[in-house]
Amino acid sequence: MTPLSIHLCGLAAAVFIASSLFLAVVRWFHMCHPYDQKPDYYYPGRPIVAAFHLNALVVIPYALHPESADAWYLARLYLLPVALFYCTIMLLSYFGSVMQWKKWLRPIVLLGGPVALAMLAALVLAVWPGAQMGTVIRDTAANGILYALGLLTTASCLFVLRLVLRHARLIDKDDYSNPEDFPVVAARRWMALVGMNMVSYWTAALSDSRSVMAVVMLILSATAGLFLISILHPNRNRPMEESVVAFGLEPDAVPDGEGQIYQRSLPLKKRLEILSAVTTVVEEKEAYLEPHLTLQEVAERCGYNRSYVAGLIKSEMGGFFTYVNRLRVQHVEDYLRDNPSATVQEAAEESGFSSRKAYYAAKAKLQS
Repeated sequence: MTPLSIHLCGLAAAVFIASSLFLAVVRWFHMCHPYDQKPDYYYPGRPIVAAFHLNALVVIPYALHPESADAWYLARLYLLPVALFYCTIMLLSYFGSVMQWKKWLRPIVLLGGPVALAMLAALVLAVWPGAQMGTVIRDTAANGILYALGLLTTASCLFVLRLVLRHARLIDKDDYSNPEDFPVVAARRWMALVGMNMVSYWTAALSDSRSVMAVVMLILSATAGLFLISILHPNRNRPMEESVVAFGLEPDAVPDGEGQIYQRSLPLKKRLEILSAVTTVVEEKEAYLEPHLTLQEVAERCGYNRSYVAGLIKSEMGGFFTYVNRLRVQHVEDYLRDNPSATVQEAAEESGFSSRKAYYAAKAKLQS
């Protein structure tokens, strides 16, 4: 490459670093009001996102000395295992509030150890004055480390993407009475973005081309900006006034899995009491007409532990989503019968669905 081309690549890296710093500052300090009153719910994973953007500072040696073989290896290492590892952690941290992801946290975080060590070693070699390690950095062993860590982080990222996709398909059947309470659209959009970044990371690493690296960094700067714009406004649909109450509570002391065991050991009289309380709240008091009704809220109004309520609804009524939406679908039919001039949209909204689309989606799931 010509000296001009090399320095243009360094300029692209500088643009990438500057945009990443700007995005890190915005992500850390900016939260829309009044959602900033409940950041854990509306902005999950915010520190991780900010740290991800801030981590671009390690590419500074490449921006200053794009002709250096050591700095070039540092840039390749940053994009493939390091950035991909951060993508994995961001997905886990954001969807951790609705996914049972803690059991996967430790093995994936442990993967960050070798990635951090490789990055630190490459950074030291890139900035150490007078180091003559260019031939070592470019040898087969160094590239082997890069590709091996790249394969491991790619596998972990694909695994988490699969978890998010599966959860996006099932979340409305577990805790939420309306699919829109889980940011399914946002989840699929971010999954597509992570997938595109994954392809970009591998392209830059395998091409061994500074020109390709420059293009990839400019593309990543643009996509990171789009990603930030998409999360500045919360992607959770629960109204603020509801969430302050519903999500400002401590988690249940008994995990769901254990709750399934405990609820089966409950005396028959206690089981009947809980079921009676549930039907009173959901059916007699018509809580099912509330569009954003959650299992947590039903348990609170009944005055029983969420795990017990969840287990009994699952075993006796087919699950929370099935139970609530069966009542809603019946209410839609009754409403249309009693109001012949009413539209399906009106009947759906009067019956607790957030939209006509949500009504049709729930009805299809119940019939499947």
